[in-house]
Amino acid sequence: MEKASAAPETLQEDVVSLWGLISQSISGMAPTCDVVAFMTAGAAFALVALPLSYLWAFALMFIEMNTIYHLSKHRASAGGYYAYVAAGLGARPALLTGFMVVFYQLLSVAAIPVYVGGVFLPGLAKSLGYPLPAWFWLVSIVFFIGIPWLLSISGIRPSIRVVAITSFVEVAFLVVASMLIIVKAAPVHPLAPFSIPTDGFKGVAMGMIFAITSFIGIGSHTPLGEEVRGPRTQRGRLIGKAALLSLTLVGAALVLSAYALTVGWGPADMASFADANAPGVTVFLRYLGPGGRLALVILAINSAMADSLALLNSSSRVLFAIGRDALISERFAQVSNTQAPQRSISVITGLTIVVAVLAVAVFGSNNGFNVLTTAVLFGLVTAHTFMNVSLMRLAHADHEGTSTRLFYHFLLPIVATGLFWWVLYESIVPLAYPLDWSLAAWLGFTLLVLAYVFRIHGRIHPDHRHHLGTVRDPQ
Repeated sequence: MEKASAAPETLQEDVVSLWGLISQSISGMAPTCDVVAFMTAGAAFALVALPLSYLWAFALMFIEMNTIYHLSKHRASAGGYYAYVAAGLGARPALLTGFMVVFYQLLSVAAIPVYVGGVFLPGLAKSLGYPLPAWFWLVSIVFFIGIPWLLSISGIRPSIRVVAITSFVEVAFLVVASMLIIVKAAPVHPLAPFSIPTDGFKGVAMGMIFAITSFIGIGSHTPLGEEVRGPRTQRGRLIGKAALLSLTLVGAALVLSAYALTVGWGPADMASFADANAPGVTVFLRYLGPGGRLALVILAINSAMADSLALLNSSSRVLFAIGRDALISERFAQVSNTQAPQRSISVITGLTIVVAVLAVAVFGSNNGFNVLTTAVLFGLVTAHTFMNVSLMRLAHADHEGTSTRLFYHFLLPIVATGLFWWVLYESIVPLAYPLDWSLAAWLGFTLLVLAYVFRIHGRIHPDHRHHLGTVRDPQ
């Protein structure tokens, strides 16, 4: 596997602290944006069981964090999941995982401005008596992708500074505001939103599509492994700790928020929630006044930008790592004078804008968001399935007792994988428009990647196949 010596390949080291990793992960999950976007979409299916969908999604992702925690302990690199899967399964699954991470994070970046600019802000403006022009979604796409692109190419240090402050403000605001709404709403049957609906699991599973994708950015900090501050031997452990802490903070905030919106809107009237103009904003106005509404809108807009920034940082570094391994053009492994993988960032940004525009042009803003989000879930489940299998193959790497290995390296990954695919099955079967296009997009991308992977696999030296995504000494 030859490399071009002229390509600079060094990311900036020792700049991201534990709290920087946590804030990157929180921003990738975009909690306030989830409240105004994903919860509104999820409520159309889960109805009064929206909090249950989020509670189950939180529990599932917490089980899945076991995999990230154990895989990251021994490997911290720009490859992230790509490097983790290479360690356990080798080159072919690793490459499919790496490209799949880029796929679903790219679609997630595209989905946010489609909803914010095509559904949320127009709905909010209409409710205030100031309708926005029909083309406003184009402005949203340029704004919510363009500004994060500028920050991302300026280097990881300014990116982390931006998200470090706002991410913790978001979580604190959602927790406090939700508790105030719950107290003021004083629900008569407080446990009803956590009960299994009489019509079965279908609605809860459909709601979990949007709940799980609310947590999509949980691993967005893993490709910052080479930029973490601290001894090389401890960087992986910091990544694992950051995953657990960020998921705990965001999970608690989102479950509380889903419950607050449900009891605040009225459990018996949740059928009208998803069809309303900016229903989350309405609930905040009803219980917290104009100040609460304004704070939610401002933080949601900021959350959308921070989410795009975090996922651009993440996906571009995975593409950078694949380029560094000479498995795509090595130009993707070049860094700018800010030590950012500028070419990777710019290519992903351009593709994201194209995808967002096509989604709205073909499906409209609301359906476009649903199609993109469901395709995101397909990609996420695929990548995490390979991660879980990789952990099983690496059980010997942790020198633990047999019962401990069986629980953490086999039982939990199997449970997480089974639940992921159950949610997917329940949510798309029987196939119906427009979500069948999500399946088609995922299948088409997967087949293209598989064809490419099998074509180039012979170029990878056997000694390198379990070390892809990592920094290696020149041969």
